[in-house]
Amino acid sequence: MMFEFYLLTFLLIIVCFIVIASLKIGISPMPSSKASQKIILEYLKQLNNSNTIIDLGSGFGTLSIYLAVNFPNRKIIGYELSFFPWLISIILKKLLRLKNLHFYKKDFLKENIKDATLVCYLYFEGMKRLENKLFEDSINTVIISNTFSFLNIKHKKKVYTSNLYQTPIYLYMT
Repeated sequence: MMFEFYLLTFLLIIVCFIVIASLKIGISPMPSSKASQKIILEYLKQLNNSNTIIDLGSGFGTLSIYLAVNFPNRKIIGYELSFFPWLISIILKKLLRLKNLHFYKKDFLKENIKDATLVCYLYFEGMKRLENKLFEDSINTVIISNTFSFLNIKHKKKVYTSNLYQTPIYLYMT
């Protein structure tokens, strides 16, 4: 009985930390659906333009892990600000022994994201900030965005998932 109490308390503390980080960042970690992951993978296979793929706001690492497994010869980087999703990503990476996958607890807006293909599942404000960074740093790259689009950059292609939500996946070539 006491073990359950401690376990529940521990889990409640983790949830509280995730909620606080979500409020601070502006969005909670949200994994990409399998349908979205498959479309993103297909886009990346067709493009095959960069040795590095960066997942902006990698959350629990599900998309980054999926990409690392499917592209074992490419470097996959995930940036996440929230501590516990980042920690879970690190644990999963180690358990799966993915040498081409790297997770960083950093703000991607402060990092060099040039010379890489970018994938993201951000929210409206995050897309706005990314768009500003692309213009300010003169970054010309391929960006694949799950669900959310840019305001001032026209997508090259838009595909909808075939699941219940019919989520749009945008392809940008800036």
